[in-house]
Amino acid sequence: MNMQYPDVESMICQMIMIGLKGSNKKDIANFMETLPSHDIGGVILYDEDLTSKDISTKNIIDSNQLKEFTFFLQSQFNTSLLIGIDQEGGQVNRLKNIDEYKDFESWAEIGKINEPLKTSSFAKRTAEALKLHGINLNFAPVLDLEMNPLSIIAKKRRCISKNSSDTIDHSKLFINEHRSLGIISIAKHFPGQGSAKDDTHLSLTDNTNEWSEEEILPYKHLIKDNYLDGIMTSHIINRKLDKEYPATLSKKILNGLLRKNLNFKGLIISDDPQMKAIADYYELKNVLRLMINAGVNLFCFGNNLIYDKYIARKVLALIKELLNEKLIQLDSIIHSYMKIIDLKQKYKII
Repeated sequence: MNMQYPDVESMICQMIMIGLKGSNKKDIANFMETLPSHDIGGVILYDEDLTSKDISTKNIIDSNQLKEFTFFLQSQFNTSLLIGIDQEGGQVNRLKNIDEYKDFESWAEIGKINEPLKTSSFAKRTAEALKLHGINLNFAPVLDLEMNPLSIIAKKRRCISKNSSDTIDHSKLFINEHRSLGIISIAKHFPGQGSAKDDTHLSLTDNTNEWSEEEILPYKHLIKDNYLDGIMTSHIINRKLDKEYPATLSKKILNGLLRKNLNFKGLIISDDPQMKAIADYYELKNVLRLMINAGVNLFCFGNNLIYDKYIARKVLALIKELLNEKLIQLDSIIHSYMKIIDLKQKYKII
């Protein structure tokens, strides 16, 4: 291996983003004991712990607590973390435990208003809130089109429009405001799940019959205009694009359609592999093999549907096995590592 790269374990660990339990320094100390000896790439924060019998607060209690929490988290790592959050607004408002952020509009409400100044103001307020609290990555904007008003994503008011051009225009404003404050925007969910009837959190979801090529247009135009630094995959099954695998595991969709056809050069992040659409149908080792060979660069294990204390260690061990068995290539690990490091450097995280 070229000496410019660190050891293999260090590169693999940068490909891991996970959720953690707790909200204080002691909880972070406990979290550190569950990790490999190498720095992981990132963490994802939540406001509610869905793995508890009674849903309780997870990582975010109030403003001062969150600032201290993210600052102390970063201090534990030599290579600074991506600290991510789903801050879309509306029903997906991870900051709602903080009084001044209870009232974030949904992406659908922003679309209904359909005023560029309002969209920019909304996006700026979002990005400022993240910056203030030490969060450097937002899993937003949602680029899914409201193709089916009865879809889960539409019912939760997460789509801005059924129109691709409106989605593109408002997303550009959203991303610009985040970029100006050094916050990474991760667009989602490729190749589009606004037409899907079912919820990938709960089951395998097939939108083959409902999906149309218009759902790719926001990605196509935002990639061409250099707005997208990162894209999150969907767990949707779309047999028009791949007859066998859901998008997160599909080489045809991620390497073929996204990388080659749309010429996307940025970071590909998986939606949570612990969602039932993946976890109920594939063993973890096979999930990792398929994701890596499909072109996923960063694995986002939310640890908030299924809590696995040692998930980072398991992922590291399984990827090392896959390398030893020659089921994945070292070049794929190096490629992903460089994508992650390049993005962290671009946003001055490291």
